[in-house]
Amino acid sequence: MPPKISIIIPVYNVEPYLRQCLDSVVAQTLQDIQIICVNDGSTDGSQAILREYEARDPRVEIIDQPNGGNPGKARNAGIPHIRGEYLYFLDADDWIDPTLCEKTYYRLESTGADVVFFSHHEVLEKGEKMYRSNSLAYCRYPLTSLQAWNFIDGDVVPWNRVIRSSFFQRLGVRFPEMFLPEDIYLHWAILVNDPHVELIPETLYYYRIRGGSIMGRGKMGREGEYMSRTFFVYSLIKEYLQSIGKYEQHRTLLLTRKLSSFVNHTPRTDPYSTVSQFRASLDDDEMDFLRNDQNLKASVRDPVLYLLGNQSLYWKYVWYRFHSCCLRKIVKPIETVVKFFQQKNLRCCQLRIQELSERLAERDRHIVELQNQQQLSETHCSERHVA
Repeated sequence: MPPKISIIIPVYNVEPYLRQCLDSVVAQTLQDIQIICVNDGSTDGSQAILREYEARDPRVEIIDQPNGGNPGKARNAGIPHIRGEYLYFLDADDWIDPTLCEKTYYRLESTGADVVFFSHHEVLEKGEKMYRSNSLAYCRYPLTSLQAWNFIDGDVVPWNRVIRSSFFQRLGVRFPEMFLPEDIYLHWAILVNDPHVELIPETLYYYRIRGGSIMGRGKMGREGEYMSRTFFVYSLIKEYLQSIGKYEQHRTLLLTRKLSSFVNHTPRTDPYSTVSQFRASLDDDEMDFLRNDQNLKASVRDPVLYLLGNQSLYWKYVWYRFHSCCLRKIVKPIETVVKFFQQKNLRCCQLRIQELSERLAERDRHIVELQNQQQLSETHCSERHVA
């Protein structure tokens, strides 16, 4: 029998955090899992830790490759080895709730969904937990892929979802082998193919915020390089949408995301370099969309056109930056204070959500048991008929 879930973990120089990650995986309440660890050329003690877990747990499989911190290539190396009915990508410096595999498996089995998403907490490296609210707690089931865009907008990370392996293989996609933001591509490839999406309104993942991580090293002080790679990934997404005949359907959303990313990041980069990179990444179709498409909001179009040289839109750009600054410097801190005073209510809500999630998980297990009993009964009837 194949394992129920295959977990792929890219590992690169995470010795201080790796044990906590692996302990959270081997302690899963759903024991029938495959644990694929891709040692991506680590130079610290990460490989020794992996060998230790491999020796004491037969579910742990290790793939060694000389690469040097490329998460996309590391995840791709693990994909051909998956044997599970479902697939999950986990980062080696984070950890997961012990019930993650069980709850996602039974939700996928009971609903026939292709993808199930769940919530997460962000944790500072020093250990201070930060509550992250998101819309997963207020969703309705099941979701269409269009509704999923609204609920999961911005959460393009690969570790907040478990995917049906047959659906993933049918997509025929892999991560771009690059250094951030490789996860945007897979996020789009999944949602534009109209999956049946389910959401679990519960925190099942703990994301560690640290300066030396791939995410930290990918952005801090290197926004120009990050934006160059972002433009490249959006070009890959466009090529993919064209290859499956869905570019026109998602054209407005894709180009709006690309334009918004350009405007939001440019002030933190070398503007001349970033603007020239962005201009070079635009083809005639995208320029026509930028100037003429009525579905594009002026609040996005005008700042982009100013950055591209239209000086008459200067004050609209200033207003955009002022609005963004106010949102970041004034509104966000106020929201933080309000959230602080709401913590008691939030804890009550979280307990209620957890209670409802447990009931849903029990329902999912019961449905799967009934399905198995029905299959067994049909098998017995067929055998009697043959006899």
